[in-house]
Amino acid sequence: MEIRPTGAALGMEVIGVDFRKPLPLQEREAIRQALLQSGVLFVRGQLLDERQFVDFARLFGELESYGSTMNKFLKAGHPDILVLSNIIEDGNPVGVADAGEYWHTDRSYVPKPAWSSCLHAIEVPHADDGTPLGDTEFSSMIAAAKALPLALRARLDKLSAWHEYVFRFTDKNNSMPGVSHPLILPHPMTKAPCLYVNKGFTHRIVDLPDAESTALMEELFEFAKRPEFVYRHKWQKGDLLLWDNYSTQHRATGGYALPQRRLMWRTTIQGVPLQ
Repeated sequence: MEIRPTGAALGMEVIGVDFRKPLPLQEREAIRQALLQSGVLFVRGQLLDERQFVDFARLFGELESYGSTMNKFLKAGHPDILVLSNIIEDGNPVGVADAGEYWHTDRSYVPKPAWSSCLHAIEVPHADDGTPLGDTEFSSMIAAAKALPLALRARLDKLSAWHEYVFRFTDKNNSMPGVSHPLILPHPMTKAPCLYVNKGFTHRIVDLPDAESTALMEELFEFAKRPEFVYRHKWQKGDLLLWDNYSTQHRATGGYALPQRRLMWRTTIQGVPLQ
């Protein structure tokens, strides 16, 4: 087994393993540490069935259950797997079509955000010339925190931000009330400082006037997506990819439409309370 850095600010590729077979404990721990170190971890050419995919994800921890609103897109007989797809069958979508074409961090809006999200590429769309479409970009929030100007970093160390789901997707309601997290988050497992703010779900900065909060958030949103922090993953059929939600944010780039088909399986690894 070889674990090779991508050369970007984050990301490592695992080479020479077959996740259909049991892994020695030493290799399992090396892979787990690579995810913590790099923020994004992927391996090519892994055509797993549903059970094998879930077993792979469980190498990294206990899995989260999906909410009742997602029930219709769960893999039949495998409630730990959420289907992401633009495919329509018999007039109905087979999976969640919204791939998140905005920078975000999964589930930052709950007290116990997911540690890692895992995707398995079952079908990847391609252009007419064979170029794969639907890349995903990841940005290192550890690299971003390190690169902050000193005065700004000192200011952020004292501030928290309010994260919400409903302000983006629905009218204001009490179904998911939101939560406050530090703007500079010590990673729960490594203690590395992470810039923990994202355009998708960060609603406001606590204890700042609205105009000042908005201006600072926009400054941080732009800073977090600087090219030197970003790895862009070009998907291949059979890819397994995980990312660390504490130390990264990500976005889908889109650029495909039926009859270009995209089909992904997703599962989510539990995190820890940040409060």
